[in-house]
Amino acid sequence: MSTQVLPSVKMPQLSGGRARARALASPLQGRMREQQVRLDCRQLVAGTASFADEIVRRVLLEGGADRLVVEYAGPAFGGYLQDAARDLDVSASITFVN
Repeated sequence: MSTQVLPSVKMPQLSGGRARARALASPLQGRMREQQVRLDCRQLVAGTASFADEIVRRVLLEGGADRLVVEYAGPAFGGYLQDAARDLDVSASITFVN
């Protein structure tokens, strides 16, 4: 199966907590396996480490996506995502673009 690109997941301005991350990822449930998921952070003002951890877990580990492409993440939230990817041993599957 070839990797395809799903529609971008648009981050809300304030993104905190695991429950919010689960809700954001839920429309993609069952569709992420072997796909590329884009996380559009243009409108994000603040996000938490727990949110970042949960989104990485839901997309790459549980969802089975080939790649998480993070667009326009600021240094703080981008750092949270990198930390989560490292902790979950999926650093090679996350890409940052601006």
